[in-house]
Amino acid sequence: MEPVRVAVIGRTGRGDWGHAIDELWNRVEGTRIVAVADESADGLEKAAARAGVEGAAAFRDWRRMLAEVKPDVVAICMRHVDCHAEMAIAAAGAGVRGIFMEKPFVRTRAEAEAVIAACTKSAAKLSLAFVNRHSPAYAAARDLIEDGRIGRVLEIRGRGKEDARGGGEDLWVLGCHVLDMMVDLGGAPRWCEAAVSLGDRPITRDDAVVGPEGIGPIAGDSIAAMFGLADGPIGYFASVRDAGLKQPTFGLTVVGTKGAVHIRPDFVPHAYFRAAPPWRVDKDVPWQPIGPGGLDDPPPAADVDRNEERSAWGRRAAADLLDAITEDREPETGMYAGRTTVEMTAAIYAAALSGRRVTWPLDATLPGLGDAAP
Repeated sequence: MEPVRVAVIGRTGRGDWGHAIDELWNRVEGTRIVAVADESADGLEKAAARAGVEGAAAFRDWRRMLAEVKPDVVAICMRHVDCHAEMAIAAAGAGVRGIFMEKPFVRTRAEAEAVIAACTKSAAKLSLAFVNRHSPAYAAARDLIEDGRIGRVLEIRGRGKEDARGGGEDLWVLGCHVLDMMVDLGGAPRWCEAAVSLGDRPITRDDAVVGPEGIGPIAGDSIAAMFGLADGPIGYFASVRDAGLKQPTFGLTVVGTKGAVHIRPDFVPHAYFRAAPPWRVDKDVPWQPIGPGGLDDPPPAADVDRNEERSAWGRRAAADLLDAITEDREPETGMYAGRTTVEMTAAIYAAALSGRRVTWPLDATLPGLGDAAP
């Protein structure tokens, strides 16, 4: 069988190559990188060397690459989100069968709908690099929750890294991971209430500033949001600038009547189980690491290469995209999951600016920030 032909796009200096999104394809079975694109000559040379392609397979113009190479799959690798929608729509129009994209998805609800429309029209499958959902330990933790090991799920609490990016930037850049897992574990959002503050006062539209990494207008250095989720629990997301411990803060805790599960994104061990709710402080109940096979399977050693572990999750996400193409199904972390994270981000700002509960389906006239309003 001929390998799946993959083309990769990066932008050195403007999002670069994301979390090594191009390199993971070198180790995905049944695929071969056939072309690379980067507007930077130096970046292109290095990317071509990593991919093992030469000469005519290296392009400064990604549109020309799509037209001439006609790949089966295109990987949109840069972290900066300002070009994601444009590239995905063009790739779908060029006839690719699959699109693999670095997170965040796109900047606005309108862009999300445009990408979905283009992919639906061409029957292209799109998968996002929400790689935490492809960790074997995450799958084992999800099984524990679904099997009732923590009882009835009451709430899901998530936080960003809460470093200098805390608030609006943290919500966009890291919160998308947390919101995606929140929905996967608790069900689709039904409503949102939120408070977003700048200093000691609520934000207004005039507080909007252009965010880094192409994410468009952001505001606020403190976010506290609450979601009603379809499966019953309440979801919370919070981020306060310079309030966290970076990696230990980043993550989410699923709290049930009998126990709890904690997920640490991008980290190993990736998930923990406690056989009692967090408020049971009258008993000494430890947090137990969850291994790839569950509670009885030990997690990777403490000195494991975390980057290699995360890369393995990325390869699982890429393999899921290939399976989705073959099976004609939605990828596990596909464009609809991406749209939901964009909607939840928009809903947080809309609820904060309006001072009222926002419900799904979202109203097109909801207040937003600047020209990138939802």
